[in-house]
Parts: sequence; C-alpha cells; structure tokens
Amino acid sequence: MKLAVTRSGLAAMAFATLFATPAVAGELVGMIVARNGHQMVVRGHGVDTPVLLTPATKVRAITGALGAQREKHPQSDLINGLAVTVETVEHGDTVEAARVTFKPKDLKTAMAVQAGVAQAKEQIQAAQAENMRRLSQVGQFAEKGRVRVYFATGSAAINAKGGQDLQAIVRQAKTIPGALLRVVGHADSTGNAAANQRLSSQRASAVTAYLLKRCNVPAERIVGATGLGASLSDDGPSKSKAEDRRVTVFILVSKAASG
Repeated sequence: MKLAVTRSGLAAMAFATLFATPAVAGELVGMIVARNGHQMVVRGHGVDTPVLLTPATKVRAITGALGAQREKHPQSDLINGLAVTVETVEHGDTVEAARVTFKPKDLKTAMAVQAGVAQAKEQIQAAQAENMRRLSQVGQFAEKGRVRVYFATGSAAINAKGGQDLQAIVRQAKTIPGALLRVVGHADSTGNAAANQRLSSQRASAVTAYLLKRCNVPAERIVGATGLGASLSDDGPSKSKAEDRRVTVFILVSKAASG
C-alpha cells in the first residue's frame, strides 16, 4: 500500500529539516564549581560551562584498571569540587549532559571538602552569633579606628591597596585590648536595589574572608558582614560613586569593658 503525501506536507517536512537545530556531541572534562537544581557549572581549562542535567542523564562512577566497571549513582552526588567527565549534547546554546562519569576517590574528596567547609561555616556563624549577643547586651561601643576599602564597578575583588589597608587596620586592632571588627559593605546607585544589595553583601563577605584567611583574624573578633546596598552611609558622606563602592571596617571596643 502506497502512502500519499500532499505537497504541503512535503514542504513542511523540508522546512523542519532545513531549520531544525542539530544536536552536536562532545566531551567536557573539568570540575563542578556550582550546582543549582538541574543546572551545574563545569570548569575546564579556565572556562566555565553551564550544563543541564536531564532525567535521561546517566551518572556513573568508573572503577577498575581500565575504567571498565561503572557503578550507577544519583544525580545528587554531582557536588561542588567533584572532578568529572561529561559527555555532552548541544542543542543550540544549551549544553545537556548525556552521561557524567567520575572516580569514587574524587567523590570522597569532594564530600570531605564540603563537610569541612560546612563545619567551618557553622563555627564562624556560631562565633558571630555569640558576638552579636554580647554586643546587644552591652549596648554601646567606642570606635577606635576605621578604614575604607574601595572596589571597581560591579566588582567584589580586593585590590592591592585594599589588602594593604586591611593589613594595617588589623595591626592597629591587635594593639587594642578587646577590639572587635565590624564589616559594612556599600554599593553606588547604579543598577537596581536588589543588585546593589547583593553586591554590597558580596563585598562585605570578600573583606571578611580576607580578614580571616590573609590576616588570621579569629572569627570571634569579627562582628558580622553586613551589606547596606546603596542606602545612606553610616560612616560619613561620600563625594562620588567611586567612594560609594566600598567596604568600611570599624574597630570597636565595648565602653563598659574599656571602662
């Protein structure tokens, strides 16, 4: 039996064939640096590639001398810090993962790192919460010093001058008994309020991380990392947008304790 195809049907088929986006297969080798639901970012050779995980994505751990054995794993095991090989399929601008493989030892390492980061974060948060409790009880503080660290537009990266200034205020704080550091981030008025709030918080977090890691300031000596967006300053007026893009670090001492 012959099938009849109309001219309009043939035209539609030809059009679909001509303009359909072909699937392009490839391979991506790198490390997972971000994961949000079905989206993960794989960094390979300094390039970050967003990859979409689908219900059809296969996740396997490879073992054996030649990697012949492959053990099935859930997609939840694809965590930050895991070295992976991703067999990809590109549909236009979207990169989908057909198969993701990794070594069991790399998964153990990534899980250990995540556990350590989570524990350190909990310790810092607990120390800062205790600081806030003590500060709220005392109520009044004397400012013993301050420094402003300035940032480029849209950036939370600390430059060389900013690093030097932070090192200097930490040296000053070490000479003052009972000194605490308060970190407050700001942004200029460019952009919307939500973006400015997020950027000011990122700057405050970057300075806090610098104080902890590069200046070896104990976590219990840092009172939070607050971002105020482009709101009015609590450390004096600024003269330009360049001055608005800053983080201010205060040296505080309890008046009751100093008395």
